[in-house]
Amino acid sequence: MLENVDMQEFERVASNTGVFKGVEIDLLHETLLSWKSSPGDPYTVLELRDGKILVAFAIISKINGRESTYDIRYLVVDRDYHSTEGGKHLLELLDEDLLNHSSYAVIRLETSGKKLGNFRSEAFQDAGYKMIGHIPGYYGADDDYFYLIKTVYRTPPKFSKPIAPKAEETASSEHSEP
Repeated sequence: MLENVDMQEFERVASNTGVFKGVEIDLLHETLLSWKSSPGDPYTVLELRDGKILVAFAIISKINGRESTYDIRYLVVDRDYHSTEGGKHLLELLDEDLLNHSSYAVIRLETSGKKLGNFRSEAFQDAGYKMIGHIPGYYGADDDYFYLIKTVYRTPPKFSKPIAPKAEETASSEHSEP
């Protein structure tokens, strides 16, 4: 199956977004070659199609030395599908794939503002990502750096709030005589 993968199709979709530089397309090509020779080690490629047309794709890699932590290397939605739910479905597909291999996953994304613009503006927030880093102008004027993170669980843990002592009981016990 992998010998039939048209790497140029992935490169074309990324190029058509207008947010990837030439060197980034070259790196995408190298990443896809690595994936074709050894799928899942270290890269996994997920794709969405509209019939035979590649609409969106993600390339993720597991972080060495970290259990269930993954970096999103590429997250691309074809320019003609920006106004659709393609990005939302791609993020859902990513969660599903990771949870097929583990009971939880930590997903990290370091990217530029222009690449984030490749998705609906609220797509990441709606998908549960939290921004933990932002550097204005890092990649140049009008192109900020963003660091997003999300944790997904197959069976979400049941967190509870710690039980705090009541203020009255604490105050009265401090003033009581021994």
